[in-house]
Amino acid sequence: MNILTATRMRWTLRKCDSLLGTILAAVAGVCFAQLPAFLQQYLQRLGGHVDEARLSLSQITAGAQVSTLDAPTLQALTVSLEQRASALAAGEQAINGASASLRPLVFLREFDMDIAAATLRAFEPAVPLSITGLVYALVGIVAGWLFYELIKAPIGAVARRRRRVRPIAKRIEPSWVPTKRS
Repeated sequence: MNILTATRMRWTLRKCDSLLGTILAAVAGVCFAQLPAFLQQYLQRLGGHVDEARLSLSQITAGAQVSTLDAPTLQALTVSLEQRASALAAGEQAINGASASLRPLVFLREFDMDIAAATLRAFEPAVPLSITGLVYALVGIVAGWLFYELIKAPIGAVARRRRRVRPIAKRIEPSWVPTKRS
């Protein structure tokens, strides 16, 4: 392989590396930008669950539709619904009360798996036009780029070590040295 071919190959590999890094950063940016929309849809669904739990609790305490239950079962059901309603309301309040930068972390601490799964199934992506959405997109781009750099670092180290091990005479073939032609 002559120097010109090796230079062209290195240039092509650098461009492919740059393209892959850019694609991964863009995909991560788009995904991160969807986080505020997902959180909003999750909060809407969570609010519905809180309202439904409170409604069910009020119906039980009013004695509607539970006349067939004995006292201990009714008491256990009431306690269970009170705990569920207060836990959901506390999670909703914590997520709503968090700043935009801490909201994803509070969400991870407070989320309900069933509600999050249902939100994900019904999730509709949104175009982030808010400052928060754009900041999340920028963070995603940086995170995607860093992730790509971390993934390719070991590969690059192996390739550099291989180049150092190969004898120099085999790596560079001067153009002025005649080659055998058959």
